Amino acid sequence: MANICIFSSVHSALDNRVFYREARSLQENGHDVTLIAVHHESIEKEGVRIIGLPDVPRLQRPRLWLEIIRRATSLDADVYHFHDPELLIVAPIIRGITGSPTIYDCHEVYADFIRVKDYMSPILRYPIAEIFRVLEPLLARLQSALIFSDSAIAQSFESIDVPKRTLFNFPARFLIENGKQATRDLDNRPPTIIHLGGHERNRGTKLMIDAFAEVRRRVPEAQLRLVGHYVPERLEREVRTHIKEKGLHDAVMIEGRVPFEKIGDYLTEASVGWVPWQPYVKNDLNIPTKLFEYMAYALPIVSSHLQSTEPFVSDGENGFLVEATSQQAHADAHVHLLTHRDEARTLGSRGQHLVDTRYNWDRMEDRLLDLYDELLSESSETSP
Repeated sequence: MANICIFSSVHSALDNRVFYREARSLQENGHDVTLIAVHHESIEKEGVRIIGLPDVPRLQRPRLWLEIIRRATSLDADVYHFHDPELLIVAPIIRGITGSPTIYDCHEVYADFIRVKDYMSPILRYPIAEIFRVLEPLLARLQSALIFSDSAIAQSFESIDVPKRTLFNFPARFLIENGKQATRDLDNRPPTIIHLGGHERNRGTKLMIDAFAEVRRRVPEAQLRLVGHYVPERLEREVRTHIKEKGLHDAVMIEGRVPFEKIGDYLTEASVGWVPWQPYVKNDLNIPTKLFEYMAYALPIVSSHLQSTEPFVSDGENGFLVEATSQQAHADAHVHLLTHRDEARTLGSRGQHLVDTRYNWDRMEDRLLDLYDELLSESSETSP
């Protein structure tokens, strides 16, 4: 059994990947896991010790780095596993003090991620993105191992000679089993379309409202449920104004950010899952996690046709791939699913079978444990 410290200055301690996939997998396989991340209190949850960090504005995060160094080094862990690119400058300090290996878990192609950030001026975001594109791999070379959430990210680090694993954000077994239970009430679900996850302009937020106005015209009882936060925050005000202008205030429910453990409550009440991402480089590369959460709950999918979604949504099999920028195409697909319930049920069932047998965390867990075994073996061989 190893003593493992996972840390993040950005992610919630109960983040889907950080806690529900990786921390729980390690704990359930016999490791002693401490998680240092943003949380309102320090607690133990499902066998994982959580040391809570305050949620501070972006410019104040360097003071969290000092707290992470203090807390992490006091644990004298066998492995340190971190999730934020900003901590690439913190991890070598922890490694230098403790002598223990560090793992960088990279969730995004961050240079492309920066290029679409609305809170940053375009004058700044493009040069910063290109500086980051060069700097991130250089700092990643200082780590003992690398983890990526999809293959596109892994390509950016091909030249780095350290142990590497790609762990897709497939759903954990408990979510799939909960989805199977919810499927029993599939026939009684209202004609509700759901969008899970963060709302950004590059993710088709405006298109969603325009397309849903057409859906509502043709299916008057249809509802749209938006579950997730808004970036930048002012986008939520713009969305609410747009909804009002379209006369949809009684048909669109804005739920905001909800804890991951609660998303099943919303998926259970939906009948179609939506991925309206737009064709930006970042969206073409990174796989939407929501795809698999929809499938876990047997929801047929309407998704923009992108390189990132094409491998997982087979048109007419578990959902529909549509022209990303066409609000008419998105609307037509939704109307079809809402008015052909037997077909929608069949598509949803096929998607659920895919996550049950192929796109699930079981296989990713094996990769995670294999990487830890490799690091711990190397560490024991080099210890005095």
